[in-house]
Amino acid sequence: MQAGSSLRGVAAALKVLVQEKFASLTVPSFSSIRSWLLRVGLYALNRPLDRSRRWLWLADHTIQIGTLKVLVILGCPLHQVPFGQRALQLSDLQLVALVPMEQSTGALVEVELEQATQRTGAPAQIVGDQGSDLKKGINDFVGWYPRTAYVPDVAHYGATLLEKAWGDHEPWREFYSQLQSTSGKLRQTKAAYLLAPRPRSKARFMNVGVQLRFARRVLKLLQRPEPHAKAKEYYGWLLDYQDHLAVWERERQLVHTTIELLRVHGLHAESLSQLDKAWGEISGCDSTLRIAEQLRAYVTRHRPANDGERFVASTEILESSFGKLKRMERDQSSDGVTGLVLAMGAIVGKFSDDEIREALEATPQKKVHNWIRRKLGQSMQWLRRQFFRETKA
Repeated sequence: MQAGSSLRGVAAALKVLVQEKFASLTVPSFSSIRSWLLRVGLYALNRPLDRSRRWLWLADHTIQIGTLKVLVILGCPLHQVPFGQRALQLSDLQLVALVPMEQSTGALVEVELEQATQRTGAPAQIVGDQGSDLKKGINDFVGWYPRTAYVPDVAHYGATLLEKAWGDHEPWREFYSQLQSTSGKLRQTKAAYLLAPRPRSKARFMNVGVQLRFARRVLKLLQRPEPHAKAKEYYGWLLDYQDHLAVWERERQLVHTTIELLRVHGLHAESLSQLDKAWGEISGCDSTLRIAEQLRAYVTRHRPANDGERFVASTEILESSFGKLKRMERDQSSDGVTGLVLAMGAIVGKFSDDEIREALEATPQKKVHNWIRRKLGQSMQWLRRQFFRETKA
């Protein structure tokens, strides 16, 4: 879990350690390791949680191929969030809910949120992205629980602001198109080392900073007394965008600074003053001022009403758990949801040796099989094998 290795990789590494006499043990197969992970994960999904405290929930869907989505709710007692010290880590969280869903609507999400209250009680706050079904489900849930606050994830909110500001802006569209066109020309040449970073296929405004950083560094090569020859040949057109790039980088920096500040310190009474100090003086075009005002509005709208309280504003750690699960799945991550999704319960939280022993004793493999059969049905891999079975001689 700490190294993020594949299951077969763990089995192979243990075999090497035994062969080289660094350890003396019976080497488990990758399937045994998988079984242990899923048993611990199912135990984490079912064990009692402390209902005497008010909880934070982080909610989102993990989606692969096919129609099946999985609603994941990770939680932490709000008083245990390390505000002002660091951002949340996987070890701070507990698995509250893991719900495979063939369909996801606001009404169905609300039902699952209601179901999750049986484990922690109604939470103090829920943080989620701006997905339409998740957002509606949370808003409907909060309508029944007025003491529960819904805070949209600040990174998704910031990306939405940039998309609205730049998406229909002709210079941005031309710049972005030129960058992709240049990459196409470079890809199969000796100058392929000059390729711009690939944009994300989805939510590309969430990591647009890597493209802007690349463009800024290439500009430095172009602005030398003797410009870099290859940079001039392929990226000379960037000189026409110097002023625009300065504005875009400033606006992206406003969003990035806000995200970094809130992910550590959370939303609280002094958030606005902290933001103004971190931003420095803001001047320039109307779009920059507008983005700053919209970020201030986000903080004002979602900070706690009580001066002594703080709210979490980021689901970054939830996205991190999805990434760790996909690293464990390796190639299987492209084949739809499998039973390995139960490992989410082992990815988060802390488990002592005694707790792992208790989890394995309380959760036989049969319980894991039953959960997978009831909740997931037949996997994509199983369906593929049935489809091609007739081709075997």
